[in-house]
Amino acid sequence: MNSFVITFALLLAIGMPATGLTNVQSNNSTIVGNNLTDSLLRNATSIIDDATSIIDDSTSIINDGSDDETSGTDSPFLDEGSLTSGVVINEVELNPRGDDAGNEWIEIYNLSYDDDADISGFEITTSFKTVTIKLPPDTVIEANGTYVIELAGPFLSNTAESLVLPDAYGRIMDSTPSLVDLSDDDSTWQRMPDGSSKWEFAPETRDNLNDPEGQASATRTAHSGSVSCQGIAGCAEGIVTRIVDGDTLYVRINGTLYKIDLALVSAPQRGEEGFMESTSFTRDLCLGNNVLVDQDDKLLTTRTSVIAVVYCGSTNLNSELLDSGHATLNTEHCNTSEFGTQRWARDYGC
Repeated sequence: MNSFVITFALLLAIGMPATGLTNVQSNNSTIVGNNLTDSLLRNATSIIDDATSIIDDSTSIINDGSDDETSGTDSPFLDEGSLTSGVVINEVELNPRGDDAGNEWIEIYNLSYDDDADISGFEITTSFKTVTIKLPPDTVIEANGTYVIELAGPFLSNTAESLVLPDAYGRIMDSTPSLVDLSDDDSTWQRMPDGSSKWEFAPETRDNLNDPEGQASATRTAHSGSVSCQGIAGCAEGIVTRIVDGDTLYVRINGTLYKIDLALVSAPQRGEEGFMESTSFTRDLCLGNNVLVDQDDKLLTTRTSVIAVVYCGSTNLNSELLDSGHATLNTEHCNTSEFGTQRWARDYGC
């Protein structure tokens, strides 16, 4: 869903960074080393959780579906020339040996093995001191490479830090779980293998991949029954907490609520014929259930949601809505969606 993510913002009316953040320019940025995904979908900070609760309780914009109508016009899918490669926060040094000032650093990884990632205009926001760290302009991470941001001051909490990575459009590309580091040594929190959803506290690997052998043999770890994610973008399991309409739902993943728009599928909106039937179909199939979210590699996100295929159990919701007649194929994005070549999409016009 290269529209990541949030993002993906990405995403998110849900994961937007808190307002009033202090802008801090990162210094001495150096290129180190790689690809994205389970990213998008990660433990959020208390700030984001608070925002999530507000949105979760809202009955005006979200519940009446007007938010979705707006995003269809004000937040179109990114076109082919505006795609953002998948990137994640890959390693974090919260508590370096000795003085933290000037010695903290954050590593970003480009998940793609084929394409460089332009992260110009990206930011990293912290949860504890609510700092915004702006990445330098014209910053590019090589394919399967990393980029290290060296922090000028002691900006990261050693006891409860969560980081969020918005892109230049404010879409959330990635976020970390809450990290704690009281060791005052050279150990860091890092994804094992690189770009995966698993975090480990281990000796720092700055300028190198965290687990090259594990990365080489790794497969997408998120799965549900007999189905698994395809491609390289976000992949995560969660629980469906709300159905807006047939093709829009909210999924809670690791404590964070994400709005999901189904890739290539267009279901009736509120007030349109078939709205109740389509919405009930998705509700009966998915509400309250564990689902697998497979983010679209090419159309990562709109401004407010993640674009994905959702598997409710082993059922492909996107395909099932088409098969049941409760939705139509959005052929406009057949050539820009990762899923445009899949059989279910081809059967209905891609």
